[in-house]
Amino acid sequence: MPFQPSPAPAPAGAAPDQQQPQQQRGRGLSILLTLACIVVVAAGVREAATVITPILAAAFIAMIAILPLALLQGKLGLPRWLALLIVLALTIGGALGIGYYLSQSAAAIKPLLPEYESRIDGFILDGLEALKARGVEVDPERVLAEAHNWKIADFADVIVLSLAKVLQNFLFVLMVSAFIIAEASSFPAKMRVAFPGAMSNSGLASVADKIRSFLVVITQLNVVMAVINWVACMALGVPFAFLLSFLVFFLNYIPTIGSIAASLLVVTITLVTHGWGAAIAMAAVQAVMGVVVGSVLQPKMLGSRLGLSPLVVLLSLVVWGYLLGIAGMFFAVPLTIIVKIVLDSTDDLRSLSVLLGDAAGAREAEKR
Repeated sequence: MPFQPSPAPAPAGAAPDQQQPQQQRGRGLSILLTLACIVVVAAGVREAATVITPILAAAFIAMIAILPLALLQGKLGLPRWLALLIVLALTIGGALGIGYYLSQSAAAIKPLLPEYESRIDGFILDGLEALKARGVEVDPERVLAEAHNWKIADFADVIVLSLAKVLQNFLFVLMVSAFIIAEASSFPAKMRVAFPGAMSNSGLASVADKIRSFLVVITQLNVVMAVINWVACMALGVPFAFLLSFLVFFLNYIPTIGSIAASLLVVTITLVTHGWGAAIAMAAVQAVMGVVVGSVLQPKMLGSRLGLSPLVVLLSLVVWGYLLGIAGMFFAVPLTIIVKIVLDSTDDLRSLSVLLGDAAGAREAEKR
């Protein structure tokens, strides 16, 4: 709870109209101190991003992995040690398998990049010729020179270097995830003993419930989109179908921007490898998939559990992306949910929580 200085006591016998300015000054000072604390915390988060990011990744992986752990223990009645062993084996084995496949796919794609660049040059020249036919004066050589300043091969090298940096923390993330999963059953009891007040008002518990609910629903929807994309790639003969489908699954954890980037990537690869006809068909698939999943399934499955304004979701990408880099964009929504719940559990800052929420949350707060 932010520090709130008490206003200076009014002199004995002071009139009420003299006390009110003092109270207003005290509240204004409290707001300034709160904003200063937010700036200091944000600066600390940005400086510690290299440490915070892998811990966040481990925590979110563990939140998803805890669900099959509860299923194995509850529904199937397996002993805790056996269920834990199975979940850890599946988590570590799956992560290592995906990492190996991505490295092999990157090695297979790199020799093909010069050919893809030449095909992109061809599409650019065709577009410039179409513009010249309509009376638009363009310099093809200058346009190609500008386009070559951004090479696919250079971009691929950046991706490989970024992937290598991620893999440096890969074992640390898996290790922390394993320990979080192992502590999952005893952690709630520890929290009830350590913070009885926070757990009794369910504020702390609702953080984990909302984040887990959001991650499960988004993961299910991302799997659906990845499968649809894989089927479309196989039907059209697009190469690296599994890799593209995995990127669709992965990038869609970033709200709005991620789905657009994934769709453009898939359509571009389809255009380069199979021409305009297949690219238009793939674009239609991506558009229908985005409408059905984004506008029908996601609101129905999430309902009011997200509780964030669409504008706040978009702005959270900018804020968390600035503080934590690209990883912050993946964690933007869960982190914003945490901030909103913390604000909602603080009397002085509950109004900020209402501003972060959606229209339904505002109506509910108005009824209180």
